[in-house]
Amino acid sequence: MQPQSFPPVIIELAEPVTEEISVSDVLVGALNFSGVIALVAVLLALLLAGALIWLRRVNPSNSLNGEETARTRMDLHIRSR
Repeated sequence: MQPQSFPPVIIELAEPVTEEISVSDVLVGALNFSGVIALVAVLLALLLAGALIWLRRVNPSNSLNGEETARTRMDLHIRSR
């Protein structure tokens, strides 16, 4: 029996398709993400504050606005004799 000869396998190594990611790339990405989260939180806080101010102007007779609480004040700002 004669051994069969196989054609040689040639593997060509090419440059990587993607760029290498360094530590600074990861840190910049994390700071960008946390900055976006903080910006969204500030915008939501401003939206909630605006809604509360609007509700106070629309319904001025609520107990937090001062009209009803005037009856229950203890008048601590008046000097005692």
